[in-house]
Amino acid sequence: MDLAAESELDHYLAISRAVAGEMDLQNVLNGIAGAVKSKLLEYHHLDVAVVTPGDKSKHFALETGIETVWNRDGEGRPNALAPVRQVLSGEIGNLVTGDAWTDPRFHFDGADDAPIFEANLRSRIHVPLTVHGEVIGVLSFSSPERNAYGEDDVRKAQNVADLIAPYFYALNMSDQAQSSARAEGAARGREHSLRHGAQRLTEAMEAERLRLGMELHDQTLADLSSVFRRVSRLAGQPGPDSAELQEIAKAISRCTTDLRGIIENTKPGVLDLFGVTQAIEAQLERATQGQDRKIATKVIDDTDNLLDRSEYRLQLAVFRIVQEAVTNAVKHSECSTITVRLSIEDHSLGIVVANDGRVPLVGWRRSNRGVDNIRIRAALIGARVEFERDPNGSGSRTILNIPCEIVRAGTQGPALPDEPAAQTSPPSLHHFADSAS
Repeated sequence: MDLAAESELDHYLAISRAVAGEMDLQNVLNGIAGAVKSKLLEYHHLDVAVVTPGDKSKHFALETGIETVWNRDGEGRPNALAPVRQVLSGEIGNLVTGDAWTDPRFHFDGADDAPIFEANLRSRIHVPLTVHGEVIGVLSFSSPERNAYGEDDVRKAQNVADLIAPYFYALNMSDQAQSSARAEGAARGREHSLRHGAQRLTEAMEAERLRLGMELHDQTLADLSSVFRRVSRLAGQPGPDSAELQEIAKAISRCTTDLRGIIENTKPGVLDLFGVTQAIEAQLERATQGQDRKIATKVIDDTDNLLDRSEYRLQLAVFRIVQEAVTNAVKHSECSTITVRLSIEDHSLGIVVANDGRVPLVGWRRSNRGVDNIRIRAALIGARVEFERDPNGSGSRTILNIPCEIVRAGTQGPALPDEPAAQTSPPSLHHFADSAS
């Protein structure tokens, strides 16, 4: 081996030592840059375009020396628009030019070629990174001087590419495996949370069924039994007592009203007949009746009734979330107004339940039941929910955001548990009160 060849081999070994143990692709490229420049090849700009494992029609770039827009897109850039597309596709073995500014191979309709001019990249060498006969990327050297590279420089560039290709391949696959593992872990965590949340929601529903059974037994059934006894007593008398009959009629009317309220909350008929907005208006009216203060209510729908064209279980879930938020505002905030607004912003349907009442105490977002039930219902329909104090300084807001594709296509997430018998007074909703209460 002559001295020149031995010296060149030493440079390749230096490259190998520079990247040994590095687990970050950018650090690997930085190590290569230091070992190559002034020893094997002079360059102004060094970059690597690496095919993304998940989508081989795209690539991401790493650079040293000068940073361009090529490495600023974390989502990947299309191979078809890359100036080095012919090398990325394996169509040609390498691409060398004495002046990339005027070389038509780098410029075509839609070409991602702006950095060639912005970074003054004239002379360029592009060689493939190949593993098991497949091109996984392209290594590129560039100089601001015209005609700066010859055949020997291309050979050296290819040797460097062959040396580092397995390293880039291994690190890229490792990154992908870690990302997949993280995504899988996150998915398992979400699934577990939803399953656990659905269980808690179902338990709350069962508690509500029990409460309703007790209410029917202790109130409605007791009232009906009283009516029966009074009617039986009248039946044994010679003539009807009109005053007594009027009292009986009032008692029957009360029982009918109570039963109608229970039935309405079990399966809201207004929702079936007239849609979400009308159902929310009816719920606001029911929730604010009989209070010791006047509560003004308003429903504003700027969505052209988009929810009414969605899947029914999505409509029902939104109604239940609004129902709980409204009930909380009435019971805990001492508010004088409640406003429900539906709007579309940033490709999502937003529902805001706002009140002007007492500012919630610290810890209200960590309620173990009311807020939890709302969060679970939101998660089950793929929505995001937030609870916040009103930015104007009084009251609070429950904000629900549902991606429009879910509204239009129906939810793809887990099925909602069966609805509880009724929720005229949702179980212990305390998200406007201190979490310790």
